[in-house]
Amino acid sequence: MKNKLFWLIALGAWLLLAAIFLYTIVSGNTSFWYDPARDMLSAWNNLHKLTLIGSTSGIPGIFYGPYWIWLLSIPIFFSKDPRLTTLIVSFIPCMFILPIILYQFKKYFDKWILLALWILFILSSKSYVIFIWNPNNSPLLFLAATYLILSAVSKEKFSTGLKQIFLAGLLTGLALNINIAFGAVFALSSVLFLFLSTILFLKRTLVIRTQQLFLRIGAFVIGILLMFLPFFIFEVRHGFEQTKIALMALAHGGGGIVTVHGLTKVQIIGSFFGRWAQLLQLSSNAGLVILAILIAILVILFLQNKVHFSKAEGSLLLFLFSLSVGCLGLYLSVHNPVWEYHFTGIEVLWILLLGVFLTKIPFIRYLVYVWILFLLCIQIMGFWGTIHTSILTADSLTTKEYIVNTIVKDANGKTYSVYAYSASIYVYEYTYLFRWLADKDVPYDPSAVKREGDVYLILSPEKQSLLDDFVNYRTPPKLYKTVKTFSIPNGTTILKRSLL
Repeated sequence: MKNKLFWLIALGAWLLLAAIFLYTIVSGNTSFWYDPARDMLSAWNNLHKLTLIGSTSGIPGIFYGPYWIWLLSIPIFFSKDPRLTTLIVSFIPCMFILPIILYQFKKYFDKWILLALWILFILSSKSYVIFIWNPNNSPLLFLAATYLILSAVSKEKFSTGLKQIFLAGLLTGLALNINIAFGAVFALSSVLFLFLSTILFLKRTLVIRTQQLFLRIGAFVIGILLMFLPFFIFEVRHGFEQTKIALMALAHGGGGIVTVHGLTKVQIIGSFFGRWAQLLQLSSNAGLVILAILIAILVILFLQNKVHFSKAEGSLLLFLFSLSVGCLGLYLSVHNPVWEYHFTGIEVLWILLLGVFLTKIPFIRYLVYVWILFLLCIQIMGFWGTIHTSILTADSLTTKEYIVNTIVKDANGKTYSVYAYSASIYVYEYTYLFRWLADKDVPYDPSAVKREGDVYLILSPEKQSLLDDFVNYRTPPKLYKTVKTFSIPNGTTILKRSLL
């Protein structure tokens, strides 16, 4: 009876969240801007010529691996609509694959706790479900790699564990290709864990322990290197330019962006603990206080022998400790700028740590369950408000499609040019949308636009002085006049400018 009740509640929660996210994606009420549009353009081009590199990383001249672009190419082959791409690369991983990965941790947590962890992750990281961005998929890879590593060190048969560590290396290498920053953290933390677990848990002679440690680390590193095969091929063909830039960046701090300052050390620590608060959807201060209280309770119960940890649970805690040391140690010591998005993936630490708290401190389970019900109610209320609000009032995919279709309809087959104002200068989103909806080449770089016929200026909500400068620069008032104006509900204005 209890098992049926669990699956009924689990299915109900899944259907509720799936319905909300599916509506959001299919209705086009999602963001579509610089990064996803740039990557989708690369994926579109990849259908005609296979690429060995992905999008640019935070250091100019260094690129992510090609796997993300290859993955995007699959849905784009069938449809250029970003909705299908979002469903395949974002919705399916979070709503189908993540629960399967989490369920593998049933050795550590019961099914009710696993369900709670999944719901909290989904509610706190909604953008992972509805937004196309390569780092968003990396937590799933890190979580799967974590399970394989923990499972490997507990295997009686060493060769079986070695195979799992090799598979964990492959997943870590794949994650590094889409999330370089935290991928490096995870790789170093995993090596630290393998070292510590060999010392603490492996009951062998020093020689055998040393041999097995090197074999484990070797299998892990080989798995990582295999996933960088496209990188090595690209480097051989291009004179190892990325390698040179990477070495320069490590030596001098940031390569070409040494003048850019990221988070301060205090902000890095704040962002580290901030992801815990984000998981619970609390303020940073409230989350930190609750974390301190839970740790204190767990330590007291342990010292009083009211809580015991199995060898597997000890390995889990050691891994979480290694991941914490690896993350803070690397980010606080590295010379390169550290940004908030570099913590994408640390959710693995906080999800599993929360699982430990819920397992070892039973009375807080029910508080967390009640909190989850409250968060679900808030989610439903927010969704109800969304479906009664015009999507065109938001800076959404549907709104930008409407803008493009408005221009195409007004041009009525005549020659025209398009400029779009953007604080980032480049407008990949309109390049993609015009290519898809109008079969028209609108360069993402405004300096590459050739003014022909009427000129349409897309002015997003911004300071009027900036917009005036943009209008006058792109269509000088001595040459052009405004003949038509279109106002979009989200505050965007389209000016149609013709020669005098």
